[in-house]
Amino acid sequence: MNVLIFGGTGFLGRHLTEELLSCGYQVSVITRNRQMIANKIESDVELLEWDNTTPLSSIRNLGAIDGVINFAGESIGNRRWTDSVKPEILNSRINSTRAIVNAINDGTIKPKVLINASAVGYYGSHQNEKITESEAPGQDFLAEVCRKWEAEAYKVHKQSTRVVTIRIGIVLGSQGALARMVTPYKFYVGGPLGKGDQWLSWIHIQDLLRMLRFIIEQDQVTGPVNGTAPNPVTMKDFSKTLGEVLGRPSWLPAPEFLLRMALGQMSEMLLHGQRAIPKKIVEAGFEFRFPDLKSALEDALGTF
Repeated sequence: MNVLIFGGTGFLGRHLTEELLSCGYQVSVITRNRQMIANKIESDVELLEWDNTTPLSSIRNLGAIDGVINFAGESIGNRRWTDSVKPEILNSRINSTRAIVNAINDGTIKPKVLINASAVGYYGSHQNEKITESEAPGQDFLAEVCRKWEAEAYKVHKQSTRVVTIRIGIVLGSQGALARMVTPYKFYVGGPLGKGDQWLSWIHIQDLLRMLRFIIEQDQVTGPVNGTAPNPVTMKDFSKTLGEVLGRPSWLPAPEFLLRMALGQMSEMLLHGQRAIPKKIVEAGFEFRFPDLKSALEDALGTF
């Protein structure tokens, strides 16, 4: 099976490429600068250069693509969400997805499945109730981004292309969010963020990669899917478990007002959460290797 990945040079994209290659897939990755990333990508991967603005029909040899996976978009966690940054975050996702959808609708690419990334932030802030894929979107900025991003993907009108939007939680792996969370613990100043009662939906990276491959291969999976482990935890419990696994105390919470001062509106992403449950993928028969937090952290942190 031939898979085309947008955003394939990031943390998740690179790991997915390795996973698919190991399972016998052929993988092509879209990049703005083929020469710059050639030494960072597996040699078996075909690199296709695209400027993110011209129609995808400008790229040759796209006819044999069986699946498209789209992770493309500006990072939501590297900068404060200022009035100038917000449009960049939104438009980077809308524009790349729109180009993919247009290419599917005009026949430039004819994939059997389009998997478009999203996030559990789609649901906005919730308390203790369990959230499944049928929940309505929230009202904050991140929820708006996810809602509009998904809506763009569902503009595919080719019946031969199945569309899945995967709402990803915090990914536990050797890089990404977990690497940032670990840093304070190394200096014995780790602890929960804010009050600690907000829910955190997480997933081990190996389970996420296996879930993505499962979606590619299982035709019955369609529409929104919660890309999370079946056992979300509160921030307080996450911090406690992380401290136990690292052999470090978890005693110093980061006050809400400091997070708001340092991060601005982006702090909402950390101070409010969702108890997202992967109902659809479990009912489809997917089995998690790391359903519980402690085992997931022990495996992920073994690489630190």
